[in-house]
Amino acid sequence: MSRMKTFLLYLLGIVGFFVLSLILEDALIGNMYKKMDGNIQDNGYAIVVEGVSGRATNVNGYMKFRLSNISSSVQNNYYAKIDLYSKQGLLAATKYVNIGEIEPNGYKDYNVKFKGTQLKGYNIAVISESEVPDKTNIINLFGWEIDLTDVFGMDLSNTTIFGVKLTDLFSWNGIVNAAANGWNIFFNFASSIPWWGYAIGAGIVLWYMPSKFLFGIFP
Repeated sequence: MSRMKTFLLYLLGIVGFFVLSLILEDALIGNMYKKMDGNIQDNGYAIVVEGVSGRATNVNGYMKFRLSNISSSVQNNYYAKIDLYSKQGLLAATKYVNIGEIEPNGYKDYNVKFKGTQLKGYNIAVISESEVPDKTNIINLFGWEIDLTDVFGMDLSNTTIFGVKLTDLFSWNGIVNAAANGWNIFFNFASSIPWWGYAIGAGIVLWYMPSKFLFGIFP
């Protein structure tokens, strides 16, 4: 009986420690996120922005908002443009959110995550599809949008890896094609080496192989 009580005490202690850890972790993470101040820009479209709230840490953040269709017709081909500003008031990043289709007098809620250093403010507006810049040469790398036409002053928009453009490399088909092309290059290179080249290479490896390597087969 005493063993059962001891076991229950240990179990309650573990559960209590786990619950306390979750509470402290949530409180710590919550304190790291600071409220962002910002503006809603009205461009006169039938889609309006409501209920905006944003919070950010020194490295990332998120924004929640609602887009409502105040017209009596279906609205589409619109984007939400979010300009993110640093604490110095400088434009640090811009995100474009495809709104999709909103029914008459309907609405959609959005939760947008972003990354950036010391972001303190925002400006959010609804824009038409024609106002969205060409993102053909922009890749999304772990939440960071990188313009390949200006990477440290270099234009990498036409750069390829194993015959696949960088803009296509971060898709499943791009990865498969790059792997296939890379294997073909390696196979063709290996096939072009004569037999005596492999013999010389094997001899060099055996000569420099550590003593007693592979269960003492090689002295």
